[in-house]
Amino acid sequence: MSTPSPPRPWPARKAAPSSVQYACPRCEEVFLRAVDAAAAAEHGLACSHCALELRGPEGPGAAPRPGQAVERCWICGSSALYVQKDFNRELGFMIVVASAMISFLVMLLVGPFEGMVCLGGIALADWLVYRKLADVTVCYLCQSIYRGLPLNEAHRGFYLGLEEKHKKLRQRWLRDLLGEGP
Repeated sequence: MSTPSPPRPWPARKAAPSSVQYACPRCEEVFLRAVDAAAAAEHGLACSHCALELRGPEGPGAAPRPGQAVERCWICGSSALYVQKDFNRELGFMIVVASAMISFLVMLLVGPFEGMVCLGGIALADWLVYRKLADVTVCYLCQSIYRGLPLNEAHRGFYLGLEEKHKKLRQRWLRDLLGEGP
């Protein structure tokens, strides 16, 4: 008779690899670039698709170093960054709409109490998913997303007032970067 083997512990959760996701303003090609020692030695980036040199109004930002919080954006050099959960916004909106429709249908077909219970269950599931998602750092100016890096305590959540300010700055940055007149 063989003795049962002891239960294996859960494997340790791997840390997400550090990366930056950005889009080329000219060709709109999206890139996912690893943040490692080789990338940290580089200053500035160029699009590998259309060869556009990506730089900001204050020059190119320094590449983020693995294990260190982002101070300035690598793509545009901006220091205006915010923190958000790493979740697709369009998918989140579709989930909200579907949840509202489902709970409304349950209220109509079964009853108001059951519909509210359904809505509460959906809210609980949403909260559990929210707690599991990692935080990312996003640049207000070029919308680059930094994943797998420690958060900078100076960066807060999204603020609409700063986004409105950066819309105009983004348009000016794009005109300068692409060599278009005012």
